[in-house]
Amino acid sequence: MADPVPAGSDASAGTYKCNQCGYRLQVTSTKHLPPCPSCGNGYYETLSGGDSTHDPYPDRH
Repeated sequence: MADPVPAGSDASAGTYKCNQCGYRLQVTSTKHLPPCPSCGNGYYETLSGGDSTHDPYPDRH
């Protein structure tokens, strides 16, 4: 698993999961990740897009 992505980070389009409550946040364009809207946690796991280890196109940004 990649290092957690902190809130406030610039993020590529994709899906991010809160590493505290599991809330899934979908980002459609590059923007700053907000704190988790469900629990306020500040760290996410990248599920798809960005620098996800499961990204089928890891060299495309």
